[in-house]
Amino acid sequence: MNSVGDMMRCLGLLLVVFVVIQEECLASSIHRRKKREDTDFECPKPDGLFADPETCKKFYTCAGNYPFAQNCPSSLYFDDVRKFCTRKTKQLVCGPVETPEVEPTEPPTPDPLSAPPCDTSACVLPDCFCSSDGTLIPGGLEPTETPQMILLSFDGAVNSLNFDLYKKLLTKTRTNPNGCPIKGTFFVSHEYNSHFHVQKFYSEGHEIAIHSISNRSPEEWWAKGSYEDYAEEMVGQREILHKFANISRDSLLGMRVPYLHPGGNAMMNVAYDYDFVYDSSIIAPMSYTPIWPYTLDYKIPHKCMQGTCPTRSFPGLWEIPLNTLFSNDGTGGMCSLADQCVFQENDDESVEQFLKDNFNRHYNVNRAPLGLYFHVNWFNDRNKTAVLLNFIDDIRTKHRDVWFVTMQELVSWMRNPTKVSNLNSFAPWACEKRESSCNIPKNCEVQLHLDGYVETRYMQTCAKCPVKYPWVGNFEGAAEGVKIMDLTRDAEPESDS
Repeated sequence: MNSVGDMMRCLGLLLVVFVVIQEECLASSIHRRKKREDTDFECPKPDGLFADPETCKKFYTCAGNYPFAQNCPSSLYFDDVRKFCTRKTKQLVCGPVETPEVEPTEPPTPDPLSAPPCDTSACVLPDCFCSSDGTLIPGGLEPTETPQMILLSFDGAVNSLNFDLYKKLLTKTRTNPNGCPIKGTFFVSHEYNSHFHVQKFYSEGHEIAIHSISNRSPEEWWAKGSYEDYAEEMVGQREILHKFANISRDSLLGMRVPYLHPGGNAMMNVAYDYDFVYDSSIIAPMSYTPIWPYTLDYKIPHKCMQGTCPTRSFPGLWEIPLNTLFSNDGTGGMCSLADQCVFQENDDESVEQFLKDNFNRHYNVNRAPLGLYFHVNWFNDRNKTAVLLNFIDDIRTKHRDVWFVTMQELVSWMRNPTKVSNLNSFAPWACEKRESSCNIPKNCEVQLHLDGYVETRYMQTCAKCPVKYPWVGNFEGAAEGVKIMDLTRDAEPESDS
């Protein structure tokens, strides 16, 4: 440097470079979250998700006729019927699907057994709860008196491939305001499941619920399943978990249908007849006022998004609906399972804002339980996992009225609405000591007999290895299978005629 002037000129140049870089970074950040200027896509409707006409890897989120371009992750494709990115299967509907004009038809004949609208004078807790639009807080509590419950659930088999991924979230150091560890609910399907790892999660206080034996495809099968189909799949899975994961039937009280394709009245009849306490399969539509759980004594208080919701009355059976998740700015799309919403790769800011928007919508409005429901693919993404863990730790630090509870614990609170100020002594949410699982499981190599074929399957359990791989129609894994329906018929008392 020859002079003060030279130094000042260098500093000025550095300042210009810094400002340019800062502006470019800001522009890049804004670009990620705004409409692409060069797109000529026109929204078919003011709001919603729509396929790109040229590629299955891309779709648009329209908000007020304003399109946001979105890309599916590398291995997924956008399905314009189901409105989310999914794997490439025979059921994938690629490209725009036109909704046909519906011809006016004669109204259907009313079902004389249809559930009536909510009657709050007749529907009283602890065994019945409803409201006209599903948004009222039980017990007449004010939002500030109501805990913000967060439901963490995980769908599918549990095994050595995902156990440690889930444990990163469900550590004993993450606690609720009463000092007990936060808890989650596992909707467990049978194939590829390790009953050893399921038993470990149960022994640590988490809830185990039913997600069927087969998790079979096509997805539409579940919407058309018969009473017997659901009995074999759901009750059979409860028996498998009871026998091979050493969990009492009295603890296996909830169910969720695969692919969220509910089987209408047939499915709920099974849940009712076989003493399930709740179902969590019905999607509530996008709304800025979320829906509270309700019992199925009366007609469901919102639009049926899947088209195969129950229409009849099932007194005392709780439905924990899946409130649709969405970001306020329209990025990420809409989803009922958190891992179905799509974000730009490595766009941690959008994922963080997505979680905050959904939390604030529940916390600042009516404190309806916030469901964060996952498959393992969320936790296979290190960035998304890190954002989720930071979000949960931030919520726990800032709010002493937020509780991470199981679905059974939610139902216990719904039956007996208790103010935030009294929750540290609320017995159903107290720390619970359960029997530990074994340390070294049996690794069973067994044969699955299916449609004339024999395949080898492996399963881990602390119990005795079965003769055959447990399956639909043979939940015990015995040499000769017994169906749930056959056992039920055998248990029925003989008629006097």
